[in-house]
Amino acid sequence: MNRYFKLALLGSALLAVTACAAPNREPDLSNIQANVDKTYEGDFGELLYNLNQAGDKARTAEEIKASIDADAPYLYTNLPLRQEGVKLAEEAAEHRAKAEAALNRFLDPIRARLAYLESLHVPQDVGPQKTSVYFDTGSAKIRESEAAAMTDAGNFLSQYPIAHVQIDAYTDTVGSTNANAALAKRRAKAVMDAMSDAGVPLAADVSVKAVGEAEGPDNTESQENRRVDIIVQPHGTFNKGM
Repeated sequence: MNRYFKLALLGSALLAVTACAAPNREPDLSNIQANVDKTYEGDFGELLYNLNQAGDKARTAEEIKASIDADAPYLYTNLPLRQEGVKLAEEAAEHRAKAEAALNRFLDPIRARLAYLESLHVPQDVGPQKTSVYFDTGSAKIRESEAAAMTDAGNFLSQYPIAHVQIDAYTDTVGSTNANAALAKRRAKAVMDAMSDAGVPLAADVSVKAVGEAEGPDNTESQENRRVDIIVQPHGTFNKGM
């Protein structure tokens, strides 16, 4: 056999053997689904999934709204596009709600443990504290004279960061009922924002009630009708039935 032909056969054989012995450099795809499933399993995975879905759908809905808003007002907008934007926005809100539910399931055991630990050091005679913040007629701006009351409420709440907090907002009878209901909401928000800006931990359990016009006589002179009540109930005393 021709010497060169033998060498060629030997080279081909060596290449074949080398190819068989070399490691497979193709990426291993068999664990993709397993890792994806692991990423989205459990409450934390549900939180992550729904947050991603909420963000993606909300961004797309905003882009659709911006596109429609950019059209001249006298032009008929694309109805299917408008419907798609509404649908995506609603789905984004639904995913956010599911994410919040998953987060609460994740945090509830921690909150329960903290509540128990707090109950160990809350004195038996510590009951709820109510602080009232007063406003001028028709105003939702916190007066400078209320700074001490806000500080007092903040100091108490800082001792019990997982307490139950009830915020009730009232108005007098100046103006319409609807206007006063809206004013009560603004007053409640003003108090919550002020406490947040001051670094006060606003607890996990917060109830806000915009009562509006206070019950009783039509007395627009008394500032008692123009107030926001901040009621802090330490979990420890609450758990002890006090």
